[in-house]
Parts: sequence; C-alpha cells; structure tokens
Amino acid sequence: MERTSRLIAIAILAFIDLKEGRAGPSAPLEQRTESFTIKLHGAVSEVTPLFGPVQEEEWAPGWNPHFLHPVEGAQREGVVFTTPGPAGRERIWLVTAYDAGNGHVNYVLITPGFTINQINIQVQPDGRGECKAIITYRHSALTPDGNQEVTKLNAHWAEEEREHWEAAINAALANRALHD
Repeated sequence: MERTSRLIAIAILAFIDLKEGRAGPSAPLEQRTESFTIKLHGAVSEVTPLFGPVQEEEWAPGWNPHFLHPVEGAQREGVVFTTPGPAGRERIWLVTAYDAGNGHVNYVLITPGFTINQINIQVQPDGRGECKAIITYRHSALTPDGNQEVTKLNAHWAEEEREHWEAAINAALANRALHD
C-alpha cells in the first residue's frame, strides 16, 4: 500500500508540472511530518470506519465532502472526493487504503499548485473495548506558495489536533452507545 501511495503522489505531481508548464520550483520547498496518538473508547472494528470519508461527519463539524467516484460516496480504497481548502482552494482527496478489519485508513490529498499531503491512520487494540489511533500527517509544498501552509505542521498543531480528534471521536462513540 505504501508503494501505491507513493506512485499515486508521483503521478499527480508529474501531471501538475506538465499541466502548468513548469520545469520545477525555483525556491526550496518545505516538507514536514507530524504524528499523534489518540485513545478511543471502542473496538478497532467500531472505530476505524469513523476515519472513512462517509462516517467522518459523525465527529467532524462541517465535514461535507463532494464525492466524485463513486458519486454516492463509499468507505473503500479508490474513493475520490473534494473539500474546500485553505484560501478557498479546492482539495482533491483519494482514499489509498481502507481496511476497517485491520484498522488502516490512508489518504492522499492535493491542493493543486499548493500542497500535497498524506494522512495515515492506524487503529490498534489497547485493552478490552479500547483502542488507540496513530495518525501521521506528511505535508509537502508543491510551490513556494505552499511553504507557509506546510510550516503550520508542528508539535503545537499536532497537540491541538490530538485533543480535538480524541474528544470528538469519543463523543461520537458515546452518542452511538446511547442510541444502541
């Protein structure tokens, strides 16, 4: 799967460079990676679907993807959708891995002419009825304009994301339990 993600990213970058007629960037481009781990009150099989593009809306206010392939949306590898991005730029997402049984979800998202990002989510058992999710973001600038967005990815950002994701997902799990 990791090899597939890299090949997809390379193909996207090559397409953008050809489309925009550029030989390459004129300034150094930023790339950063940050990870955080969240503790969740549910089993891997219950939690992993919440990281998919359809069920994320249960815990992420404002999450409203526009599905392209398939248009009705799905929780599987190969799904393509868009969301609004920074400064009104559209982001294009591709689900490069979705394995709810083994707790793995991976996305590649691109903001054309700006950034390309990879989000890897690995959900693992962590006690009876509990699990932890390790979320890794890799942000890469495609142009000098994208550098500022990439440099926002730091330890402070990761801690804010960790707190938000953990609280929001656990609240969604508790809400589900109330309605079961």
